[in-house]
Amino acid sequence: MGESESFVLGIEEIAIAVKDANKGVSLFNELFGFTFDLGWELAHEKIRVKSQRIGETQFQLLEATSNDSVIAKFIEKKGEGLNHIALRVCKLREFVAKLKRKGVQLIPDEPVDIDNPVTGEGKLSYIFIHPKSALGILIELIEY
Repeated sequence: MGESESFVLGIEEIAIAVKDANKGVSLFNELFGFTFDLGWELAHEKIRVKSQRIGETQFQLLEATSNDSVIAKFIEKKGEGLNHIALRVCKLREFVAKLKRKGVQLIPDEPVDIDNPVTGEGKLSYIFIHPKSALGILIELIEY
């Protein structure tokens, strides 16, 4: 891909940090009829996820499973609300190298590879662009 071409394929998820995922599920069910039929825990991140697919995008509620989770720290500092958006990308490592050349701050320094928690099949890789490099927005990049 050339410099002017995009690595971005679509919006993968919109993630909301909540104190209590079950209360969040009830609220969004009442407001919009969401059923949050997907759910999983990311033990390494100390996060419980409830997910509702809307078209091609996951609408997620993120609940901390420990007080030292990044979600617990986020809520303590900013309160409940939008935590991040995630973009589905191709050639993640090539994209990361391009971002680093531009001086973009990434969390962590290299992509993380995990088993796909959504489908239970295959792997996915992810990395975050630090809010300081993206107008105060935490942006996750995901490659399946």
